[in-house]
Amino acid sequence: MKSLLAVFSGALLLVSGWMLVRVDADARKYFPLQFSDELSSRYYMLYLLFNRAIPLEIRRRFAVSSALSLVAFVGFAVVAYLSNNPVIAVLLLLICGVGVANVVWQWRSARPAR
Repeated sequence: MKSLLAVFSGALLLVSGWMLVRVDADARKYFPLQFSDELSSRYYMLYLLFNRAIPLEIRRRFAVSSALSLVAFVGFAVVAYLSNNPVIAVLLLLICGVGVANVVWQWRSARPAR
């Protein structure tokens, strides 16, 4: 069971990474000039999800990639917990929590002021 879950989580992480590379290549032409090179475009990718200047299809693929990576990290956390390694499981879940907190922070900052 653990090995199957580890292989499935690894496959999800690979698919997520592949999707993220494709999204980065497609979205880079919409970035401001100071973020047009490969290294600095990764910093701007953090703000891609709720940026209305980026087409919806690119933002949707970025959201799917993020969701797949979160599911993969939760799967790795379950494998670590089943292997009697709760510290690693907590660290992996903490990574998931930071990702979710980032999305919530972006969503709140993108909403119009009331």
